[in-house]
Amino acid sequence: MPDASAFLAQLDDPGRAFDVHPASERCVLLLSRACDTDLDPVERLLIGAGIRTVRLNAEELAATSLTVGPDDRAVRLNGRPLTPTVTWIRHFAASAVAVGEARAPDSARTAFLRDSWRAATGQLAELSGTAIRPERPGVLSQLRLARRHGVAAPRTVLTTDPHLVGDAFDGPRVVVKAAHQHFVEPVPGRLHGVFPTVLDRADLAAGRGDGPRPGPPVLVQEYVEHEAELRVYFVAGRLHAFALGKADPADPWTAPERLDVRLLPSLPARVAAATRTLAAAMDLRYGAFDFLLSAGTPVFLEVNPDGDWRWAERRTRGTPVTAALAAMLAGLHRTAARDAPGHRP
Repeated sequence: MPDASAFLAQLDDPGRAFDVHPASERCVLLLSRACDTDLDPVERLLIGAGIRTVRLNAEELAATSLTVGPDDRAVRLNGRPLTPTVTWIRHFAASAVAVGEARAPDSARTAFLRDSWRAATGQLAELSGTAIRPERPGVLSQLRLARRHGVAAPRTVLTTDPHLVGDAFDGPRVVVKAAHQHFVEPVPGRLHGVFPTVLDRADLAAGRGDGPRPGPPVLVQEYVEHEAELRVYFVAGRLHAFALGKADPADPWTAPERLDVRLLPSLPARVAAATRTLAAAMDLRYGAFDFLLSAGTPVFLEVNPDGDWRWAERRTRGTPVTAALAAMLAGLHRTAARDAPGHRP
């Protein structure tokens, strides 16, 4: 029979110790929307590579528990201790935070909730080894930057009175488009699209399509005759390009089935150079660049640092951008984990 000393010896056995404080998990933190299906295959590739991912969707914020300790970069999300190595903020919008039915969507408490989450997520990203954010210069700033670096860009005016600016352009047509995003979300989960429209310059001057004046600021841009429209995805220095054919500028959103999309096996050298130059000038790790080819010259339209890519991959039955994004995030994660204090090779 074991004696009392054998019983007490269990206290000195490290194998019988149980830690009630779980270790923090290094992870890739993805902030977006529940409807962001572009991220789903990227997550699957990361998980398949043995990399932990954590997804935080804007619609779920009202029921989310978050504690952040900046000194030791400790994050506790819904009770789960995390150490984000990479944080990627995509279609994450405080306007999507749903509130309880008993709370008015336009109440001061709701506004405070959304403003507070907007601030918190920005500070959360600061704790990561790398943060990939959706911030970008405004379109006018992008176009000025392009010209400064020798990249052609269309003449563009920001105005609250489009009918007054027709004389600023020479060609017969102009494009009118949103000065910021193509979507607004007055109610969580209900997006309203405001898509580019091509107008005859004479109709613009005549004020057809009457609305309140002055209206919201919009961009009026010269219509550039072109032989091709290109979407170029810049992913950590790698380029994947698609040629687009569409009947209307709004087709990618309103009639994707009408789009003609072709994966380009090679990119014209001038387009590749312009993409890399502008990505470096804006310090982008990822961006969806839009170009027109006009008599062989690339004309830069804009870059979206959280632009979607799966619509182009679905039409061409491939996943080059998805694979490149997963590889980028995996590389950033491994670098951050390797450089972390206490890392063992």
